[in-house]
Amino acid sequence: MRLLGSGAMADVYLAEQESLSRLVAVKVLRPETTVRPAAVERFVQEARAAAGIVHGNIVQIHEVGCLDGIHFLAEEYVGGPSLKAWLDLRGPFDARQALTVLADVGSALSRAAQQGVVHRDIKPENLLLTRDGEVKVADFGLARVREHDLGLTQDGTTLGTPLYMSPEQAEGREVDPRSDLYSLGATVYHLLAGRPPFGGTTGVAVAMAHIRDPLVPLGSLRPDLPEPLLAIVERLLAKRPDQRYATAGDLLHEVERVALPLAGGSHRGPSPLAWEGDLEQWAAADVAAATTRLVTAAGVIPQRTHARTQAMRAATTRLQMALEDDRAAARSTRRFWAVVAVASVAAAGLGFVLGRQRTRRFEPPWRRNLPRG
Repeated sequence: MRLLGSGAMADVYLAEQESLSRLVAVKVLRPETTVRPAAVERFVQEARAAAGIVHGNIVQIHEVGCLDGIHFLAEEYVGGPSLKAWLDLRGPFDARQALTVLADVGSALSRAAQQGVVHRDIKPENLLLTRDGEVKVADFGLARVREHDLGLTQDGTTLGTPLYMSPEQAEGREVDPRSDLYSLGATVYHLLAGRPPFGGTTGVAVAMAHIRDPLVPLGSLRPDLPEPLLAIVERLLAKRPDQRYATAGDLLHEVERVALPLAGGSHRGPSPLAWEGDLEQWAAADVAAATTRLVTAAGVIPQRTHARTQAMRAATTRLQMALEDDRAAARSTRRFWAVVAVASVAAAGLGFVLGRQRTRRFEPPWRRNLPRG
């Protein structure tokens, strides 16, 4: 097991599930997080929200639990880069790549909406690529099950990343699946333009820009893009929810209509986001983006990944040994204080006995001969 990165509440490790010979990502709550019941409840909610949605474009949750006071969840490991890493390394997306993102993420959001789940934090860092170029939505940490609200957010509390946040989310109002569609639009705008649709010197300034500022037309930044694609992105970024697509399904119909001519009228063929090569190149891009993410939002910071199973087994063994050492140290500490307590009691008793013996041992001879009674 090896540390992949750290988020707002948890650390993420890469581990091997030996029973199935597969790599998994293990998210472990930090000790300072577990002292806050609401944070633990949100962690559990993340697992429940994502585990209930089985879809090829959603990172799957395998297990959630608590072992020796350590709260964790194990999820599908996607070895490829985030879309943010792709953008940083290869530059802005072309039309076919953007339409692939819209199709894959739109499909994931459609399934989530069917089950009453709003992701609330769609952004390039949370969209991961497989080698075949399939986009998978990760981190349902801010997901909220609309029909079973756990009361984890207070009125006026805003969750999400300001750069991709819908106006209604920025205002702290109730959100529905159309909020995720807005965030998807902001994400694709960034991937195409090379910058987010709105900026600012602070998170609050960015959020206010989503609410009040007019959108710089994407066509003015990328005149090479087809007009239908520009229209899709700008509709997703409508400030009023009722001016966006009503559902992710409606978005998918429009994406398919625009994508078919660009793909030569066929759905077959490799994804324009398929990639080859060493994961190290993507790790460098992800690490370079980590500083920005820490400033703008809480997110996982991907580090260098290793594909060789033997190396992972060795790392897993080392971590298990380290954890066992920690537990042994804790047990030793408890035993030490128990021994100290017993020794203190024994010392006090021994001192009492020796004191009495010494009193008798050094009694003056003249006193010993005195008649008693």
